Amino acid sequence: MALGLIAVAIGAATPGSAQGSSGVLRIALLPQWTIQQHGPLNPVLRQAVEGGVVDRTVFAWQRGVIQRQALVWKPIRVVPEPEAVTLGGRGQFALAVARPPTGRAAWTEVEVTRTGPQSDDVLVLEIGGERNTMTQVLETLLVAEPGREFAALPLVRSALISAPGIPVVTAPFERPLPLAMAGRFREETGLGLLVARSPLWDVRNGDVTASGVADTVPLAGGDWREGDRVFLRVSAEQLAQGAAGLVLGWKDRTLRTDPDAEFPRRSALPLPLVR
Repeated sequence: MALGLIAVAIGAATPGSAQGSSGVLRIALLPQWTIQQHGPLNPVLRQAVEGGVVDRTVFAWQRGVIQRQALVWKPIRVVPEPEAVTLGGRGQFALAVARPPTGRAAWTEVEVTRTGPQSDDVLVLEIGGERNTMTQVLETLLVAEPGREFAALPLVRSALISAPGIPVVTAPFERPLPLAMAGRFREETGLGLLVARSPLWDVRNGDVTASGVADTVPLAGGDWREGDRVFLRVSAEQLAQGAAGLVLGWKDRTLRTDPDAEFPRRSALPLPLVR
């Protein structure tokens, strides 16, 4: 896999508009195999994210380095009103620029500005949601607080019995999330987090690609290329003070059309569509 990170600059304020104080969010977009290579809670992974990106081939046995070509591409957007309001957002924000990791650090720096700022403004950011043939599924979410090691937050699929972790809810692709999702965000270190996944019948880690284990869709009935959407909610106050960084690990989803094929791991049940 060799996906370059693309910088996006959209939603800049028009000349003469009132600019509020800006804030910067740091997001590292990595293939899941890079996280597995180091270990999600291994201090060496933080060293690699903070200053180990290199422009050369990195072999599986090497630690503390990340090949730049391995960094994952994901679209990033500020969720506008009124869509953001249904998710607990308030106020008007704009994505000034998303700076890709051109140096040794793996951080994409997302700079956000406000227009007509109010003290209780709340930003909602969406990461992902593109159609691709690889790295569609979020597998790992780590929080990077200043001066601390990475903390792993488990991802929990919707179920009858709730469990602690970041909810992974099923929702139609490329559509705004319903109002009921506002209460599903999990608050961690000043960030509200929620993952939206297309309602596909998939098998977790049911396949293996060149990028490691992958989820697989065994039957037709949905577009297997639809990528997860990570929603991040943060107050303007927390944004100005400096929010914790996020490390997101992505793995592939594949299509297997043979329903009689044996999978290396047990299959998951179809996920109900959350309305």
